[in-house]
Amino acid sequence: MEKDRVVESYAWVYGWKVKDGKCAPPAKNHPLPEFAQKRIDWVSDAIQNRMLTFRGAFKMLLEIDDEKELKKEWDFGASSDYMPVSDEYRNWLNDPILGDIRSVALMIAVIYG
Repeated sequence: MEKDRVVESYAWVYGWKVKDGKCAPPAKNHPLPEFAQKRIDWVSDAIQNRMLTFRGAFKMLLEIDDEKELKKEWDFGASSDYMPVSDEYRNWLNDPILGDIRSVALMIAVIYG
């Protein structure tokens, strides 16, 4: 079971493929968990609507320890509702062994969609 979690997490970063002669990013080949994808979609929409920079998006995805401060910053400049960090997302991202590689997977998913 532990090996499967490790293999899956690394596939989210290194699972690039070529499909129909085009580069396909890992999230297209190895989908992230639904709760993570929902948060990615939330920040991606904000980026597309020019409410959030990449740095701001990464903060909303990765720097989740002080949620009160995150919500305050979101409410200051956004025109949509803040998305609270779910316990499932928090536990997944804060995994002591796989948290760092999962952080990279989130960044890759935002950049390459």
